[in-house]
Amino acid sequence: MTHPVRPARLPTRAAPLADITVGSVGDSTVVAVSGDLDSSSAETFFEHTVTAIAQSPTGVIADLGAVTFCSCRGLSVLLAADHTARLAEVSFTVLARHRAVLRPLRLLGLDRTLDVRTGTSLVPLPRKELS
Repeated sequence: MTHPVRPARLPTRAAPLADITVGSVGDSTVVAVSGDLDSSSAETFFEHTVTAIAQSPTGVIADLGAVTFCSCRGLSVLLAADHTARLAEVSFTVLARHRAVLRPLRLLGLDRTLDVRTGTSLVPLPRKELS
């Protein structure tokens, strides 16, 4: 006698697999993420980043140095944050060190749109203008 297979119960809302902290270096605000930048954490990251843009006229740095996975939603909020910063005339820099972030940025050409830094320096350069 066989029994029907029942699907596993999924949680109604998955817990985010990322930690987000906000700090400062010099006159810039740093929004740092560690773990996964995906659909469970992207909105929270975006909210913190937009708040930082509104409160930091000098610049905002998205420190993704400890991100181990970056989904399409994570990339999307980076573009939205950059757009928000451009409208507010605030410098927006993405600091990334790991392949999990750098590879999709390069493959999609976002490293030419966003101000992406691969080193450890948190000092933002003057904003690149798109032609």
